[in-house]
Amino acid sequence: MNKYFKFFLKYIISTYLCLFFLTSFNFALAFSEPGVSVFMYHRFGESKYPSTNVTKEQFISHINYVINQDINIVSLKEVVQKLKNGEKFTNKSISFSVDDAYSSFFDFAWPIFKKNKIPITLFVSTDIIDNNTKGYMSWSEINQFIKEGGTVGQHTASHNQMPLSDKADIKNDILRSHKSFVKNIGYIPELFAYPYGEASKEVIEIIKEYKIDSAFGQHSGVISSHDNHFYLPRFSLNERFGEIERFEFSINSYPLIIKDFIPTDMFLNDVKKPIIEFTILNDLHGNQVQCFSNTGGIWKSQKVNNVSKNRIQINLIEEYHSGRGRLNCTSKILGNWHWFGYQFLVR
Repeated sequence: MNKYFKFFLKYIISTYLCLFFLTSFNFALAFSEPGVSVFMYHRFGESKYPSTNVTKEQFISHINYVINQDINIVSLKEVVQKLKNGEKFTNKSISFSVDDAYSSFFDFAWPIFKKNKIPITLFVSTDIIDNNTKGYMSWSEINQFIKEGGTVGQHTASHNQMPLSDKADIKNDILRSHKSFVKNIGYIPELFAYPYGEASKEVIEIIKEYKIDSAFGQHSGVISSHDNHFYLPRFSLNERFGEIERFEFSINSYPLIIKDFIPTDMFLNDVKKPIIEFTILNDLHGNQVQCFSNTGGIWKSQKVNNVSKNRIQINLIEEYHSGRGRLNCTSKILGNWHWFGYQFLVR
């Protein structure tokens, strides 16, 4: 009897230990992803537009860095496919995108991307191209870009502020872009990016109707497998935020993985000073989270309170001004910076 009891006890203990280590291992895998840093450009070498332009020198320094450091570069299609499959981002990676199809991309940046075999997605607003707008690519150039290995994504027809538009107008705008894509390149692109990075719960429901199953914004942050597929972050690069130090920092940042973010709508129609809360899934190892936001029109540190062990509340110092309200939260964990960003549209 004693012999069987000892055997049973050993069995229970060994089973418990196996489950404990397996659970701990899965927890580490689930909440310690290196993630994907996605970068967004607009113009190249057009100094008249510093807020949407990177200098040629800045851009070349970016490319030289990722080539010399042998950074893992993936396409946005690969990023989205992993998200659809529920896969973890186990290797630190980056991805590149360009919005609006300015001529300076095709003339200067695309040959460099192509030469270095770097995948790039170009988000196109079709009305601008249909109207042969000066300073933008033509459909002939866009087709050449695709033939040479580039990927095109949707960016609406009119590049409108979607949350501020009537529901019927949003639908008509998307349909018009689809018709133009079919006419000019022969298909409707799968990938989608919001103009100005502006979205809302209503806008997300509308794009779902058109079989769009993921979408990119313009808020900083590193993508993890836990991200909202319809509000994926991208680091915006321009003359001010395009210096090599910031580029390197963004490449080497990991995701600050969050869930249950409130407010649930990124369009602040009535409230300009919302209470912001979210739960952090990373093990912070006792480190603090710092959050900065452009309340009152100026970037400043915000007050962070612990609601519970892993849930924090941000009490904004001031109201957001009308326009785009941004939030960036970071924490240094085991030597790596972890970054979460969010953007509100404030009426």
